[in-house]
Parts: sequence; structure tokens; C-alpha cells
Amino acid sequence: MSLSGAIADAYWAVEGTDPGVADAARICLADGLAVMAAAVALEPVVMPFLDHADALGGAGRAKIIGRDRLVSAPMAALANGALAHALDFEDTFEAGKIHPNASLIPAVLALAQAEGASRGAVIRALGIGCDFACRLSLALVDDPAQRGWYHPPILSGLGATLGAAALLGLTARQAVDALGLFASQFMLSDELKRSPESHLRAVREGLAARAAVESVLLARAGVRAVEHPLEGPSGVFAMLSGRGPDPRALLADIGRSFHGPAVAIKRWPCCRGTHSAIIAAQRFRRRGINADSIARVEVVATPPNDMLFVPVENRVAPRSAIDAKFSIPFVFATAMEAGEVWLDSFAPDRLRHPQTLVLSRKVSMHSLEQTDAFESQFVLIMQDGTRFEETITAIAPWRSGGLMLSDLAVKVQACLAHHGAGAEVPFLAAVAAIEKDGVDPIMALL
Repeated sequence: MSLSGAIADAYWAVEGTDPGVADAARICLADGLAVMAAAVALEPVVMPFLDHADALGGAGRAKIIGRDRLVSAPMAALANGALAHALDFEDTFEAGKIHPNASLIPAVLALAQAEGASRGAVIRALGIGCDFACRLSLALVDDPAQRGWYHPPILSGLGATLGAAALLGLTARQAVDALGLFASQFMLSDELKRSPESHLRAVREGLAARAAVESVLLARAGVRAVEHPLEGPSGVFAMLSGRGPDPRALLADIGRSFHGPAVAIKRWPCCRGTHSAIIAAQRFRRRGINADSIARVEVVATPPNDMLFVPVENRVAPRSAIDAKFSIPFVFATAMEAGEVWLDSFAPDRLRHPQTLVLSRKVSMHSLEQTDAFESQFVLIMQDGTRFEETITAIAPWRSGGLMLSDLAVKVQACLAHHGAGAEVPFLAAVAAIEKDGVDPIMALL
């Protein structure tokens, strides 16, 4: 049996969903959908995806968030997937540096609506797809960027494919075919990191979610793909890293232990690597330090956080929200000025805010070799020569496995306020009741 086949067999043998895995899936679902809803109002680059899906989707049963018309499952996955990462506020699996639910949630919900999937199947599919994406990220042996690939949405898309296959009750053989079909439709170049104006940086998950849905539907219809889509000599892992996957990371306790509860919910709507800058700024403010008195800021960052300083001009004076969200100088300056970083912090007027830009330009960085001693250090040199230092050793993750839906209330309310969807209470209640009432009541609120 192929490794890919063994993976599918292991998941397909799971009966029911562990309560802890189900709870984590509901947390990630509520968080992900709220972030998607906010993106409709806050990120203009998603509009071509929403318009395209709305215009070309044809009649269907799946809802595009922020639109009234129902379209086909692939088109709903495309549109809603484009919203999932647009604000960079969705959950993360920090151990593997991916967003495991960003294409999974849009793909599974689109198919659940279009196919009338059984209500309990949605949470099971989310648990399987999330775990699989996390395992794929841990099984990578070498950095795909060295071979020109941008792997996070590739791995999350594979997770979305397996989760969608589980939702529709495909056989294990059909699930393997679906993985091969996905790989033939979606691979993403690392070139996007060197293209500051690329919209792919924001909307990439839409393309992955659509490919996942189409792959599953084609596999169900009988299209055969390849025997070894993941581990083959020319399979996904060979393409990404030149080597096969680490079988221990991929297979250890598969079907018995799930990574979903370890997925972290984001507190701030910007790249995880910038969060240390927010914490440092808040600590400096609590010490009574005024941003106007700062002469310069020196930051020591460890890889890969040093990439959040380059290209320098894009970081100290970002031209777009996505540039700003990947900028330690801008995020630090924003947090020093306002005390907090929230969705409005990356609005066009905030990107041009004079005081923020003045402080952002005072931030410099030098990189240190990877160390476990700390994540970053911030040193303020004041105009009178006084020095203040904050070292961020680690950032405690807000893990989905340790949260209740009510813990998301403030974040959900902030997101839905931008969407105009009303209070968070009905939304969270609808998510809590998904296994009883299904997906439609949730989507009707969006």
C-alpha cells in the first residue's frame, strides 16, 4: 500500500470525533468565518474574486459571504477562500508555520451547503483536514523556498482536499485520487514574496479552496490521478523539498492524536512574527515611555522574523495593508502610538499617519543566528540618551484547544461590526449548534 493510501485508510477508520478535537474545530470555524466576514469590508483586493464567483458561478446552493446569491461549490470556495487570509488574522499552526484552516473551512462549508452534507460530518471533516495539513507541515524535511515554492497554501489546500473528501464520504482510494488532482491544479511559486504588489499574498487560499473542491468532485466522478501523490519520486514532497516526507511526523498516532487543539488563534491582525513588537510596545507604554521622546529603536530579530524588515522602504513606509502587516517597524510604531493593533490600524489613512511613520523610520534591525533564548529584543534610545530594553522570550499561544466560544466574543464582535452582521451572540450560538442545525443558519448571518 502507498503511504498516501495508508494515510487515507487511517483517517477513514476513525469513528466519530473526539470531543476535544470537535471543540477546537468549532473555535477555528467561528474565528475563521468572522475574519472572512471582516475582509469583505476591509480588503479591496478580494472584490475581483467575489465578483468573478458571483458572475460565473451559476445557480447553486452555496453562499458567498457578503453576497445574497447562491452559487456552485467551487465558486463559493473560491470567493470565501479569498477572504480567509486577506486580513492575515486567521488561525496558525505555529510548529509548522501554516494556516491549516484557511482553505479548509471555505472548501468544506461550500460542499456542505451544496451537497446537503450530514450535520455531524462537517466537524469531522474539519478535524481531519486540519490535522492532515499540520502533519504535512511537520513532515517537510527542507525549506521549499529553496526550490522556488511557497508551501503554506499548498499544504493547507491538501488538508482542505482530504477534509472535503471525508465530508462527501469518498472511498480512501478516491481520496488519494483527489490529493493527486489537487497537486495537478495548485502549486504556488515563492516569487510572490518578491512581488510587493501581488494580490496573491492576500487571496491565495481562494485558489487552493476551489482546487480542493473541484478535485474531490472529480475524484468522486471516477477520475483517477496518481498512486503516490505525496511520497512518490515526483510527488508533492519531492517537488517541494527534493526529499520524501518524514514518515514519523506524518504517521505517528495518525487517526488517534489530532493537532487541531494545538492550532493558535491570533490576537492581532498581522503576521505572527510582528506580535513580539506589539508586546514590547505595550510593555514600554506601561513603563510610561512616550513615543515622541524616542530618538531611535534598535531591534534584534532571529530568523525568519528578520524578513519583516525587508525591503526596508516597504517596511518603514508600507504602501499597502499587507506590507504593513509584515512590518515590524510599522507594527511597533502603531502599538507605541495607540497602545493596541486592531483591524483599523491598517486602513489607508493609518498607513499615511505622520506620527506613526516618523517613529517607524526610527526603527533599525540586525539579525542574530537562530536561538532559543528569545524571539526578539527591542532597545529604545531616548532623546536624552536614556536606554530602555525589552526582551520577548516567547509568546504564549492562544490555543484553540483551551478556549470556549465565548472567549472569541471580542474578536468576533470587532470583525462582524465591519461586516455589518450584527452582534456576535447569534453567530456564536449558531456555530455551537452546527451539529444540530447544520451550516445554513451560520451562513445566513453572513
